[in-house]
Amino acid sequence: MKQGIGTAMILAAALQAQPVKLPVYGARHAVDAIRIDGKLDEASWAFSPRVGEIHLITDPMRRPKFPTEATVIWDDANLYVGFACTDHEAWARMQRRDDHLWEEEVVEVFLDPDDDGKNYAELEVSPDNVVVDLLIPRPGAGGDSALHWDIAGLQTGVARHGAGWIAEIAIPWKSLAGAGVSAAPKAGDQWRAGLYRIKRPGGPAKVDQIAALVAEMKTASTERNVQIETKLKELRVDDEYSAWSVTRPERGFHDPERFGYIQFLDLR
Repeated sequence: MKQGIGTAMILAAALQAQPVKLPVYGARHAVDAIRIDGKLDEASWAFSPRVGEIHLITDPMRRPKFPTEATVIWDDANLYVGFACTDHEAWARMQRRDDHLWEEEVVEVFLDPDDDGKNYAELEVSPDNVVVDLLIPRPGAGGDSALHWDIAGLQTGVARHGAGWIAEIAIPWKSLAGAGVSAAPKAGDQWRAGLYRIKRPGGPAKVDQIAALVAEMKTASTERNVQIETKLKELRVDDEYSAWSVTRPERGFHDPERFGYIQFLDLR
């Protein structure tokens, strides 16, 4: 038995040590004016390929129950990102900018233009078109100071339909000085980036149940806390954390070493 466990641990360590192939996406230059309305109906979106499968970070080989597609395009003024989310039960409650949207359902864009793993931009958009934007000094740091940063001139649009919802985003280049750039990239340039989605089946009722259990843990007995931990795992098992460039689960989305590459193309 001990030998079997040891062999499994060695194999797991060997897999972790293998180099990870990060995705590279060729973002095309827009061919027409983009109106941010959540419809993705301009020719530029139609002519551009999707980024590819967006995988579960905890189980990349299993297709998400709630699949997501994303597309990236650009012009001299903005970076544009479009998300198409399959979801018959999209929900949101938070309604103020810079609320903790990551506790609910969102799509997310992370940008690290200079590839240093520091001072990278994070933007989240909810199904109700509420946003939170942050400048993250480094993984595990930020807090309120990160929330004080805003993407000046940011535009977002959300549209719901029977099968899910669409988020359309325009991020001005000049708003990203804190992340290391303030002008449009040149054709051929590459940026590190992450594209993500959080889906929480069960809606607000389940979130409230989780919050009540977490609050109870502060005063519960050791035996009761064990029971609560088991229940929390059961409640969270269906939550989906999906990524275009899959991060290490223990690091969540804040894993700059695993950001993918966006290469800016001009194929007009």
